[in-house]
Amino acid sequence: MRLETWVRLPSWNSLKGAFLSTENPYRLPRSVVPNRYEIRLEPDLVAATFVGRESIQVDVVEPVTEILLNCHELVIRSAVLRNEILSLEGSIELLEDDQRARISLESEAAPGAWVLDIEFTGILNDQLVGFYRSTFTDVNGVEQAIATTQFEATDARRAFPSWDEPDFKAVFSISLVVPDDLFTVSNGPEESRQAAAPGKVAVRFADTMVMTTYLVAFAVGPFEATDPGDVD
Repeated sequence: MRLETWVRLPSWNSLKGAFLSTENPYRLPRSVVPNRYEIRLEPDLVAATFVGRESIQVDVVEPVTEILLNCHELVIRSAVLRNEILSLEGSIELLEDDQRARISLESEAAPGAWVLDIEFTGILNDQLVGFYRSTFTDVNGVEQAIATTQFEATDARRAFPSWDEPDFKAVFSISLVVPDDLFTVSNGPEESRQAAAPGKVAVRFADTMVMTTYLVAFAVGPFEATDPGDVD
């Protein structure tokens, strides 16, 4: 005599709904959703630090008094949520154990299109993750420093405050302020180059496609660009 037991599994839609639920403590709330990041970073390869600022176009889906986003090993100096009518100052609480930052607004933000302005600082770590510093020895035996990125899967939060989960897709506009004798590259082609300070240049790259945070990339160093090659 053989007994058979049948188990009904939940549907994928119900599993996905539970996984993305705002009640899931391991996922960010869906009350504020980013659409476009304008990010400007200025790395210091000698001090192994960087300063940055960003303006994030967001959709506020429901009334909110706080914004929760990912942030790790960064210090947020200021945060302001604004639209064409209001400008709401935010007080910042860094939740290091959760790799998040909570921005508490001075008053409630209504649903609609807003821009979140953030100023922050960070470190060029030596862990080969996030925005990090590395060295190599050139043909003359001189040690050279570079700064580059490794964001997969959730380390963009080490370079700029963000909704650093793969389903939060957005457009990224990257600008880097670097010494004028160094080479810099990012996802998009170089769009403009302007003097920023004595011995420094601000390089702006074209907007990316709509994509996840872990695909963002940039590098700074004593590189040389080769001629393009057709790889069919």
